[in-house]
Amino acid sequence: MLKQIDAKPIIPIECQLWNEQDIASYFKYSLDYTKRHIISNENFPPSRELPTSAKGDRTVPRRKATDVISFGMAFDKATNRY
Repeated sequence: MLKQIDAKPIIPIECQLWNEQDIASYFKYSLDYTKRHIISNENFPPSRELPTSAKGDRTVPRRKATDVISFGMAFDKATNRY
């Protein structure tokens, strides 16, 4: 058990970058639904294109976890008045 804890460092949420699967898991939607209806929303936080090759010609989109959480919480019914 202690080996498992030592193997994975705990990264603060403010420093986490999420991929599309992480975002889908957070919202508890399928990856396909998340791509079509959540990430495609014009108000969804922009991605940061991180290079995956030495030349930088290939990238992967990552979004700051706190930005994604803030987007989701903007629709919190406890704070919105209708």
